[in-house]
Amino acid sequence: MSYLKKAKAMVLEEYGQPDVMREIDVPELMDGDILVKVKLAGICGTDVHQQIGDLSIKPPTPMIQGHETLGEIVELKGVTKDVTGTPVKEGDRILWAHQFCGECYACKILQQPYACFGSKGYGFAPPALLRGGFAEYELVTKGTDIVRVPDSVKDEEALGVGCAFRTVVNGYDKIMAHGGVPTGGTVVIQGVGPIGLYSTVMAAQTGAAKIITVDSVESRLEFSKKWGATHTISMKDIPDAHERAEYVKSITNGIGADVVIECTGVPAAFNEGLDYFSKFGTYLILGQTSRRSVEIIPNDIMNKQLVILGSGSADIRHFVKALKFIEAFREKYPFGELISTKYPLEQANEAMKSMLEGRDLKAAIDMSL
Repeated sequence: MSYLKKAKAMVLEEYGQPDVMREIDVPELMDGDILVKVKLAGICGTDVHQQIGDLSIKPPTPMIQGHETLGEIVELKGVTKDVTGTPVKEGDRILWAHQFCGECYACKILQQPYACFGSKGYGFAPPALLRGGFAEYELVTKGTDIVRVPDSVKDEEALGVGCAFRTVVNGYDKIMAHGGVPTGGTVVIQGVGPIGLYSTVMAAQTGAAKIITVDSVESRLEFSKKWGATHTISMKDIPDAHERAEYVKSITNGIGADVVIECTGVPAAFNEGLDYFSKFGTYLILGQTSRRSVEIIPNDIMNKQLVILGSGSADIRHFVKALKFIEAFREKYPFGELISTKYPLEQANEAMKSMLEGRDLKAAIDMSL
């Protein structure tokens, strides 16, 4: 398949400043490399905080942002199949994980590649490497795990697997390893952006009787009902955090939540999450990306007998599971409606601003525009 030897890319040259359009040479492919034409690049909260300079991970600039990318193979060198053994060829759509070393303690002993000490992330690399989704083409380098997107899954349905959904799947694996969601139990989702919506839909496929979403945006709360929420709490209608927790207890006969999943990115949400429990439960933290601090009372964790889990990122296992979930339930849930607005590449800054201001639920760069 023919392709251009140069690629337009939006480059973050300095933290706190807008990305700048640049033209990047497409690197020559080595054995094991794959070149993809970017179809869709999702704008994630991580991208927004990365541009601002408020992300805990802060590699040197310049870089091409974009770690949530759906690509169409235009050339591949020595690669014949994905991680599931499915054959891949030019024209196929793929998703890929960050590149993990496979040799460190996390990879070899813990068997948790997403915690790799020597990982090479996409969306965090210098422009010359062409390893970011905010570009016409992206180079998927040797050693990166890929998965072919099934033909039955639409582009818009698959895109969220590249970040939010695989992250949620990893988090749910940890919940299941610590007792799971009790049949007939209550799950509270704090924040219903993409992470919160995927957390909601996975809760809906457990045995939970009540799935309660909490947010300040009414349209997001309403949309969460399509993803399986049984109850919603508007922060505008109930502005006091303690009263929100009391409401949850009032509709659960004083029991409170069995599982709470934090998807807000707001440090103060942590204490509110603790308040949703009466006794026992599992609290999963998925949304915290900054290093801002918050004061807590450790005795609340001990006295309530809580299990607190942190989970960030994922590896290719979670991509595969997420795609299978979408295949199974795509007729039941509106996965493709997650993308609220598509922007051309040159409007990447506008897309990130819209996400920062909360005007978009999920913005995406569409290379066909």
